[in-house]
Amino acid sequence: MPRLPIRFITTVLSATALVACASMRGAHASAPVATMIGNEVSGAELAATGATTLYDALVRTRRQYFNPRGVSTVQHAPHDDLLVFRAGMLMGEATILRMLRPSDVLFVRRLSAVDTYYKYGKTVSVGGLEIELVNE
Repeated sequence: MPRLPIRFITTVLSATALVACASMRGAHASAPVATMIGNEVSGAELAATGATTLYDALVRTRRQYFNPRGVSTVQHAPHDDLLVFRAGMLMGEATILRMLRPSDVLFVRRLSAVDTYYKYGKTVSVGGLEIELVNE
């Protein structure tokens, strides 16, 4: 029985694997989108949550915004609360988010502690949120 060269067998197996992978179906456009991770949340994404307050919508979409930093924070919890800014001015702390509706917001951007200091001159260990409303 004649033996086939290894190169021929490898080529046939590689071609078969390539055809099999290429014929697989991709993701459907109607498939649910996983929660995005990032520094900015659009108003459409917030309104799609069905939450009645901006705070609840942010917790549903970007829970990590309200988590303090890493391991050192577990031992020494920060005493500061997130600061909320709108139109370049301080609105208050994170409790103000419970008074806003998600449909009124164009976007929410998470600011680090360094960004909060350099942009607004406020020193806070946990950073802040920058909000732009639809009517601005």
